[in-house]
Amino acid sequence: MAIVEKEQHKQEIENILNRLKAVGVQLDENEKQEISARYDLLINEWRVPAAEATRTVIQATLKKHGIETKYWQTGGTAPVVQIDQIKADNEWVSLKAKIVQIWDNRSDKVARTGLIGDETGVIKFTIFGKNNHIIPEDFTEGNSYLFENMVSSVWQGQVSVKANKTTTITPCDDVDVSRRVQKLIGVITAVSSGSGLIKRCPECKRALVKGQCGEHGRVDGVYDLRIKAVFSPFGTNELIDLIIGTAPTETLTGISVAQAREIATEALDAAVIEDRFRTEIVGRYYEVTGSIMSGSGMLVESIRSINICTQEALAEALKEASGGVP
Repeated sequence: MAIVEKEQHKQEIENILNRLKAVGVQLDENEKQEISARYDLLINEWRVPAAEATRTVIQATLKKHGIETKYWQTGGTAPVVQIDQIKADNEWVSLKAKIVQIWDNRSDKVARTGLIGDETGVIKFTIFGKNNHIIPEDFTEGNSYLFENMVSSVWQGQVSVKANKTTTITPCDDVDVSRRVQKLIGVITAVSSGSGLIKRCPECKRALVKGQCGEHGRVDGVYDLRIKAVFSPFGTNELIDLIIGTAPTETLTGISVAQAREIATEALDAAVIEDRFRTEIVGRYYEVTGSIMSGSGMLVESIRSINICTQEALAEALKEASGGVP
């Protein structure tokens, strides 16, 4: 190659390495030499146009490091959509949404998980630990953000979105969250782990794991109650994940946070509260009112036990729940 061509080659390799570094790809010296050799082969042996050679080298390197290239390789950004528009698996989307809830993590692989919402619905989000650097410092419940380049996932009918190395999260104007409320009649089939007496961070309200908040470290947690349950509505083949907060949990179980603390202290084990909830509510009929999330989840606002012993009683309950429409 001529001197000018060598200089151009060097500059383009530098450009490729910088673009890879920008999305978190860590390259050792051997990989850098492989990239240079591959680019040289494409340009000088196979006579591939420079732009195509650059694209090919970047795509191959990203694939090797497990990074999705659909939008990044062209420098583009996924379109901004509303939550109810997300239907399929592996869609690339951007969302303007408010953080509704941040859940506790039981895996070191997850940095943040919880619920975000807009005026069309609520959806689960996940940010993995390896992408912890994309999380803003003020990432807390009630704040609104533009989530660019999220990827959708559909599992057992429930839609969620996940961040990746190309995702950016930036503050945006306040987003109104949907209050689409439904009333359903059905049976609770299971109480999921993570229910019962928990502690939350007094700052960000995240549930603590072994006394630690992922955002604020070791803190003096505030006791709280919650139930995560699986609900089977009558007239459908679906299962809905119920998220029942403190107030409806206290009403449903008749146990306050203070009473739950006394029971757990006496037993020397907070798990007795989860076990008690499981024994008392699984297999029983309930009328549940709450906001439907995208996919198959509900944020419960109220829940009450109902007595259904005949088909007539069931029909009457369903009619009442639907507003009198048979």
